[in-house]
Amino acid sequence: MAGLVIVGAGPIGTMAAEAAVDDGAVDQIVGVVDPDPRARRELVAATGAPGYTSTVELPPATPGDAALVAFASAAEKVAPEVIRLVSAGYDVVTTCEGLAWAPRHLWDAMHTSARSDGRTIIVTGTNPGFVMDRLPLLVAGASRKITRIHVERHQDTSDRRPSLVAKSGRGLSQTEFAEGVRSGRVGAKGLDSSARLIARGLEWPFNDVFVTIEPVLDGDAVIGAAHHARLSAGPGREIVLDLVMAWGIEPTFERITIDGIPPIRMETIGGLPGDEATVAHVVGALRRLGTLAPGFYRPTDIPIRYGVS
Repeated sequence: MAGLVIVGAGPIGTMAAEAAVDDGAVDQIVGVVDPDPRARRELVAATGAPGYTSTVELPPATPGDAALVAFASAAEKVAPEVIRLVSAGYDVVTTCEGLAWAPRHLWDAMHTSARSDGRTIIVTGTNPGFVMDRLPLLVAGASRKITRIHVERHQDTSDRRPSLVAKSGRGLSQTEFAEGVRSGRVGAKGLDSSARLIARGLEWPFNDVFVTIEPVLDGDAVIGAAHHARLSAGPGREIVLDLVMAWGIEPTFERITIDGIPPIRMETIGGLPGDEATVAHVVGALRRLGTLAPGFYRPTDIPIRYGVS
């Protein structure tokens, strides 16, 4: 019996856990970890699994057990929990945006822990993890002599979860928005990671990624955030990522433009539903755990493939 521990009883963790059982990626939920008693209590009631306030309280894993870690975006906050779970015998799937391109010391620590304990860690998600890095790399495979990749994503936050709306800065003054960006409370995480993942996939050399975040205004009111990332890979080669998250904007879309031979332009109509896509990526990653050698895997490290036989 393959069991799943949920670390973070928020919307994404809850949706992904339910989908994993429904799709047969795991047999049952065997634990719910969340310091928030209300969130923990609700998911415990829904799953019948025992609840814990911390990963320290979890029992050791039984063969086949995995953990889904979906409680924070900061790599420094999530990495120690991942290492603790691996040491307790769990394979781990995490949606932590900051781990999509983990700082080198954290990557080394997690990869070493996973290898020594014979476990697998996979970072996955929609953004970063797919739409602004993995998907552009797949599209780029149909071109050569590439000089520029430009990815644009416009999201209407009016039908998204409250935590994402808060990250977009809606309702803040322009002064509050600027302070929120400085403190890290406002703005999507991981755009710099996506740029680095693309460059690594293209085998382009690179140094810094420059990211700016500006308010999207409706009159004087802040309704969202516009993110811009630029990575230079030497003379004549660059990666540009533009992400807009704002309340009620139209149209919504994802657009990939490749300058190469041949040039390519691809666009979604209506935009990709990010939460549902993240759930699908989590379920797919859970299925892949038993097929990969022990170690730490970034989103673009996983071979593209639908499902696992």
